[in-house]
Amino acid sequence: MIRLLISLSISASTCLSAPVDPVKLATVKDDDIDECSGIAASYLNPNCLWMHNDSGDKANLFLVSLETGRTRAILRVKGADNYDWEDMCSFVLDGKPWLLVGDVGDNSRRRGKGKADPCRLYLIHEPEIEEDDKQQKLERPIRARIEFKYEDGRFDCEGIAVDTERKEILLVTKELNAQCGLYSIPLEMGTYRQSHTARRIASPFIPLATAMDIAPNNREMFIGTMINGYRVSRKQGESWADAVKRPATPIKLPPRRQGESACFDRRRNWVYVNSEFKEQPLWRVEFPLPKNLKENEK
Repeated sequence: MIRLLISLSISASTCLSAPVDPVKLATVKDDDIDECSGIAASYLNPNCLWMHNDSGDKANLFLVSLETGRTRAILRVKGADNYDWEDMCSFVLDGKPWLLVGDVGDNSRRRGKGKADPCRLYLIHEPEIEEDDKQQKLERPIRARIEFKYEDGRFDCEGIAVDTERKEILLVTKELNAQCGLYSIPLEMGTYRQSHTARRIASPFIPLATAMDIAPNNREMFIGTMINGYRVSRKQGESWADAVKRPATPIKLPPRRQGESACFDRRRNWVYVNSEFKEQPLWRVEFPLPKNLKENEK
């Protein structure tokens, strides 16, 4: 495994044509954030990220400043449990900002078997936080509780994303070999309790994927590992199943102790990354938009 990770790191460093050095923005200064496994850019609170810990924590989201690394607010997600939260994402649909939390970790491949909790996704309205030096505590109920199973087995998953144009939730599984799968679930906003079968739409060969996000323009996907990042670009009218058939573009990421979190900025061509453990840096990674995407958006 070590040789594989070193190989992936060298590949990402040498294949990126014009790498831009990552920028360290701040260090997370909250002892309660000690196992960050998911982040999402806030749409209502400028220069802030939502973050959550891995399994074992309460059902809490932390709003952290990109400028200071300090926690501005702690949001308790009412009606949710943190069995094994592994990722989250933010998106806007019909003018409303949303957060989606993925309780999708399954290292033992047992979720949904017998009495074991099934994999779940929680949909929440994003709250706007008042400008205040004091750390705020608030509570919001979930708007949808989405339980699902994979159509072809049980898998550990650490990356989720939403494409609002195609109205789908995407998940990427964490595997060493060609079993790595990209799965799709329909995005339904009006039903509180949902049950779905996640359909495998592709098998991208990206070993040990630990993070995923889709840009606000719904044309770019970022898949991260503990070592590297990869960009997949989708043409207009194209499915993600077809887009991932092309070789992904490697993206240079900064060294992190255990990098399991990444998200797009609202400007699309920035990605933020973080790591587990206390007092970890928040990094901004920049990369150019594909030429054909720029032409399509003119």
